[in-house]
Amino acid sequence: MTRFLSRRLLAGLLCCLLCSAAQAERALMVLSDFGHSYQQVRDATRATSGQSIDVRTLDQLTPADHRQRSIILAVGSRACEQMLNRYQSDSRLVCSFLPSTTFQQLIQQLLPKQEHQGVSAIFIDQPLLRQIRLAHLIKPDANTLGAALSSASRSLRRPLENSTRSVGLTLHLTYLSTHDNPAEKLIPVIQGSDLFLVIPDSRVFNRTTSKWLLHLALRHQVPVIGFSENYTHAGAAASIHSSAVQIGQQTGEWLTRLQAGEPLPPPSYPAYFDISINPVAMRTLKLSPVDLDSLKQALLHLEDTH
Repeated sequence: MTRFLSRRLLAGLLCCLLCSAAQAERALMVLSDFGHSYQQVRDATRATSGQSIDVRTLDQLTPADHRQRSIILAVGSRACEQMLNRYQSDSRLVCSFLPSTTFQQLIQQLLPKQEHQGVSAIFIDQPLLRQIRLAHLIKPDANTLGAALSSASRSLRRPLENSTRSVGLTLHLTYLSTHDNPAEKLIPVIQGSDLFLVIPDSRVFNRTTSKWLLHLALRHQVPVIGFSENYTHAGAAASIHSSAVQIGQQTGEWLTRLQAGEPLPPPSYPAYFDISINPVAMRTLKLSPVDLDSLKQALLHLEDTH
């Protein structure tokens, strides 16, 4: 009887230890706030991974939350910044749903001298080459692509030049500061370009500047390629973008791989994306009608073969 009870007690203790270990291994997801988009990332991550995840918003986060966590998911720029501030090298941190330029700036500011093998990201913005390929598919006879950068996005100059060149286009680039008159800088670029690519940089394109740009480009018969569905609705010929659900799906896939013991993927652009077209703008610009599914398949084919 004593031996039986000892076995039962040992089994119970083992179960408790295993349950505690499983609980400790649950990933922690930190949301920048409880906005709808962040909730969509959270829900899609859970649905894709099928895993239980401990979720906190920044105002709920306690000093003990991130300790002894092997996997931390930070959703949004503010969450990424906070978790980089608290980063410990024995954990793996995935920042998700934030611009690539923001992630690079945060790494340089907060982990300038540390190894970054345990930190990665899933960006919200599209790779430049994907955007430029879309622009070329929209207007195949184009020769020149216009764009504008600010000090915040200046690091994109070289990849922008390389991507434009690889598609067979010439880049017509300008820089804008907060003290510049946008018209003086952008009008010559638009007049000298066959296409214009909008870089997601709020220092260059706020709501007023974007509205003015779209009007000017339409007047000069220059198709604008945007980075959100709102840009398409406002008058861009086409835009390419990833939703919060799509970013959450990719985050969930990464979580599954990490919990299976696979290595942390490198910082990556969205694996899933959608394209939106403005038919009125396309007709006004005298562009050939396009089929969205065919356009997306053409982009995917180019990415698979190059």
